[in-house]
Amino acid sequence: MEISLKKGITSFQLKIIGIVLMTFDHIGAFLAIPTPIWFGWLGRPVATIFLFTSAEGYYYTRNKKKYLLRLLIGFWTMNLLNTIFSKFLPIEGIELYANIFGAIFWSVLSMYLYDLLKYNFRNKKYFSIFLIILFIISSLTLSFIIPSVMSANLTLGTLLFNIVPTPLFVEGGILYILMALLFYTFKDKKKMQIFIILIFSMYYLISSISLGNILSLNYQWMAIFAILPIYLYNGQKGKSMKSFFYGYYILHIFAIYVVSYFIMK
Repeated sequence: MEISLKKGITSFQLKIIGIVLMTFDHIGAFLAIPTPIWFGWLGRPVATIFLFTSAEGYYYTRNKKKYLLRLLIGFWTMNLLNTIFSKFLPIEGIELYANIFGAIFWSVLSMYLYDLLKYNFRNKKYFSIFLIILFIISSLTLSFIIPSVMSANLTLGTLLFNIVPTPLFVEGGILYILMALLFYTFKDKKKMQIFIILIFSMYYLISSISLGNILSLNYQWMAIFAILPIYLYNGQKGKSMKSFFYGYYILHIFAIYVVSYFIMK
């Protein structure tokens, strides 16, 4: 890791922490041998870290539409590979489901729409505001239509599900999208961002208590531990290496899955 000119850690270093913790989590999820429960614990802060860095990335990127396109391509790529590997290398008891690209795509899109709404309100462009609101409502409606299509025609419904990311059915759903949007809304207000993590973690904890097994099964509340690395973030970008992070996410999941296939075989 590069040495920062300011105390704390850069966005690059924050992402490195995220992918290290994510790797433990995915080994626990996709490796066909028993792994310690704490592998899953280590993974709980990861989504929060990536949602935070997506808000930072959106703010600083020069081409926001290109950023969205990269995430959409990532979403399609993961869904395609999930389908291919599940079909040709099936493993009993292991389901390929990971695709954080959909959640980050909708998180970044929500930031983009938020900025558009602010601009159009400021300039009194009410028809544009209407179109944006119509798009949001249509996207939410589509979240309910696709499962109905899937019930009537499984092939068509599955195809739509894999092609069209909808806000209710991406990984983490509305909660992840809302968290990322709040990170963006309160950019540079570190105390408020920490408070946001606390609120969401408390929600997860209350939900976990009602379900039970808060250490062995329902431990999403451990996202609270994302507070420390995010608190240490110093506002600097550090290295970029976008291709590395996109590629690593995709490749490490399927590498673990292939190893599991041969273990089971």
